[in-house]
Amino acid sequence: MANLKNALPENAEGNYFVDSTCINCSISRHYAPEIFGDTGTHAFVKRQPQNLREEFTVQQALLACPVASIGAREKIDLTNARESFPVRMTEDVYLNGYNHRKSYGAHSYFLQTETGNWLVDSPRFLPDLVNRFEAMGGIKYIFLTHSDDVADADKYAKHFNAIRIIHKLESHAQPEAELILEGDDSHRLDAGEIHFTPGHTEGHLVLLWQDKYLFTGDHYAWDPPLNHFGSFREHCWYSWDIQIESVRKMAAFKHVIWVFPGHGKWGKVPEDQFPQIINQSVKWMLSVR
Repeated sequence: MANLKNALPENAEGNYFVDSTCINCSISRHYAPEIFGDTGTHAFVKRQPQNLREEFTVQQALLACPVASIGAREKIDLTNARESFPVRMTEDVYLNGYNHRKSYGAHSYFLQTETGNWLVDSPRFLPDLVNRFEAMGGIKYIFLTHSDDVADADKYAKHFNAIRIIHKLESHAQPEAELILEGDDSHRLDAGEIHFTPGHTEGHLVLLWQDKYLFTGDHYAWDPPLNHFGSFREHCWYSWDIQIESVRKMAAFKHVIWVFPGHGKWGKVPEDQFPQIINQSVKWMLSVR
């Protein structure tokens, strides 16, 4: 947990605080945007929780924080927050929480399906999550969007005898992955379609699940400060022009109603509006090229 001696001066007076180890990954603001603010270099508590719901979301953020920079001055009971993970987002899609320092705080997800469960990127390998995944039927596949967000995928693969999926251009991060894809072809596996989306990194992949849930890694996300969907210009490690074209191709995913990213916030999409949203995103991306 965070160190009170290193509490940031911007924190509002009260029980909860953020300390100087914060890497400003935005996780706290995703869980409790009314509580946590952004100085541009780190998060801080802009006001203390005022009811049980807000207290609960702050505690979820505390557990999800990849660098343990959120703390409390007085002892708190985290049982309910721990038991809330993975958090059901919609139907059989769950947000894992327990974001990992190694993936720079990226979100990861769990897909529950009768044909075998999927892990999308990786959270920390912790007994609480392992036990929950076991109770939900284990893990068949571990889909890795790119090399940045593999985190503890090897540990989950070993424990559940799961098949890790990654592109060859990213496989240096998981050289022993069981299924290494090559080229730019799409691949269908169970209810998922895997698509090649280079740009953020050279071998980035996205997963289109049941034609309506899109898991985008660090390729595409809802950006709260800009109040629209798009990609992160300042965090493009391979080619912005190639990433623009990769985003443009996603206009073919006509029935997407949710975008679940690694970095950035998840976002709901109005029915049948995803192609128009993609076109708007591409226009913005071109404007900041």
